Amino acid sequence: MPSAPPASRRPYRSHKTPACDRCRRFKRRCTGGGPDDPCVLCQLQNVPCQPSDITKAHTPSRRSTRVGYTLPRRNQVQERPDTNNPAHESPIRPNVRNGLGESESNDHNAIHLGNARAESSIVVSPVLTEDIQALERYFSSGASTGDPAPAADGLERSLVYMRVPRRREGLAMAKNPGKYQKEVLWQILRPFAKELVKLYFEKFHPAFPILDQKTFLEIYERGDKISPPLLCEFFALSLTLWDHSDVLRQYPKPDPHFVWNLAVESLQQDFLAPGLSTIYSVLFDMTGRPIFSILGNTINNGRAVALARSLGLNRDPTNWKRPDSEKVLRVRLWWAILIHDYWSSFAHGVSPNITNRQYDVPVPTLRDLTHEGQSEEGLKASECFIHLCTLSVILGEVLPLVYDLEQRDIWRDIRRRETELDIWEQDVSLPINGPNEKYPYPISGLSSLCLSYLSVRLLLCRIAFRAANKTSSQDMDRATNLRYHLGRLRRSAQDIVEYVCSLERVHLQEFWLVYTAHHLTFTFIILLRCTVEASDAAISESCKTSLIQFWAKLQDAAENDSWDLATMCIARCGESMSKVISYLNAQGNKHVVSKDALAQGTGTVREELDRQNAAGSSQMSGLGELAPDALPFSNLDLLFENSADTFWSGLDFAPLYEEVDTGQVYL
Repeated sequence: MPSAPPASRRPYRSHKTPACDRCRRFKRRCTGGGPDDPCVLCQLQNVPCQPSDITKAHTPSRRSTRVGYTLPRRNQVQERPDTNNPAHESPIRPNVRNGLGESESNDHNAIHLGNARAESSIVVSPVLTEDIQALERYFSSGASTGDPAPAADGLERSLVYMRVPRRREGLAMAKNPGKYQKEVLWQILRPFAKELVKLYFEKFHPAFPILDQKTFLEIYERGDKISPPLLCEFFALSLTLWDHSDVLRQYPKPDPHFVWNLAVESLQQDFLAPGLSTIYSVLFDMTGRPIFSILGNTINNGRAVALARSLGLNRDPTNWKRPDSEKVLRVRLWWAILIHDYWSSFAHGVSPNITNRQYDVPVPTLRDLTHEGQSEEGLKASECFIHLCTLSVILGEVLPLVYDLEQRDIWRDIRRRETELDIWEQDVSLPINGPNEKYPYPISGLSSLCLSYLSVRLLLCRIAFRAANKTSSQDMDRATNLRYHLGRLRRSAQDIVEYVCSLERVHLQEFWLVYTAHHLTFTFIILLRCTVEASDAAISESCKTSLIQFWAKLQDAAENDSWDLATMCIARCGESMSKVISYLNAQGNKHVVSKDALAQGTGTVREELDRQNAAGSSQMSGLGELAPDALPFSNLDLLFENSADTFWSGLDFAPLYEEVDTGQVYL
């Protein structure tokens, strides 16, 4: 038979230049020569043109290529593997260096900038894990079929990873997500990059250590080795410290809105092919200040929790046969995610995504968070992070009292949480009344920790007040019980006012959780309600004094100390506070002290209040009518239309002595 004409023959392709994956799958002629010279099909669909990552040493035979399923790799959690059983051998793992290495593998452990990896690894369902391990033992040992073999010790806690496509097939996306945003940001911040990196590791890192400082700096100094979205988020967060540096203060500060928008754009691109570097990026994004989008942060928090679970970060890696650096890395990341999930739930009114029964990661130790030669201030700041982790666990137990629709024994749960808080306070010995002999110098993160503790205490008092409002039966007992819990609520709010007023400029320059702005707003609302509903004139006068003093301190911190968290609270409640002050000035109340006198301290005010007699509760009736318009919310009748802008959820502000089921939702 005559041979076909040369033009119709299929071109010969050597093993040196094989066809790409897409052409092999669809059995089409591949005209490309590699990633730099893509074929027509890949170029039209805007996808990477690359062959399979199959090494010549492991090229399967033609018969073996028909097998379409391979067992995923696993991480055993046994301290002493059985060397006689091949199933207990250490799994094949990528080249990981300190958990942050420059591996080009398909693993999820690196934060470096790698090539467009085609695969990632996710955790297999625990229901399927035991079956996969049984099949793995059978195929590796050649055991005969028969009765099911009993599960080995520790297998119920082991994880099995499965390789999945890293990118969505056919979706046009950037080959290197965030590269353009990083180049733009680098043109702006390049002259100040060295100082910003130094500021981050001096101010932020000791109090919130999610990075390995040594490894990060080694990779950073090598050039373009760090993921562009991670680098964008890193510098956007460091920009918050601009005014804390004598060097940077001499230059105009770049526009934070523009810088954060670049970082957010790069993060959204990174989520199309997420990995462990995405966890770092989203943590930086949620830690950054100010909050430009509450809804965006809430969504990012949910995606971060889901991605962390898919990577197995919620499981204890202590006994895994992995490098110690990777174990410490996983512990740090999980607790940072948990902190953001719980405190974001407290601040933004969305129920938490993490429950205490779905993770077993131990609280990090001081050895896990510090390095050799770290300063005394750095060690104390790391201790504050550990205390923040344990406080977050208590907050995680308190949040169900806010969001659960059915409460069985709420008073028992409240007493348990209050006992846990008391024990926590005794163990930590926080200076909630200001600096003391134990903490003679500022410690980054300590002031934020103290205010967070006081806010959890205030939240518990608020929950108890609501429970008393709903469960009290007899009129006499109900009124007495409500006055008691309202008094506790007022004293808790005033404790926060006293603590905030005791802070100096050096304390305001420490590391602060971004949710502090919510705590300040929460305190303002509670004080306003206590002022309106106080039955005793002296108590109402004390509340008004605390309210105005608190507001004066926030204004001073925002204007003179550049405390952006106070600015956020003022932006939220400024109009409300102006209405309250205007009303009080219009009434000519002689018991109201000027803001200049209040800013000097609380001693003069309280001595004056002790010498004065109250004028009666009738003067507060007008303020009670003003309260609905003074709240820092949108129209309550448009709750569902304005739900994206609402700052509260789960904390009702129903009338104190009357509760009518009208079908409306009270904030």
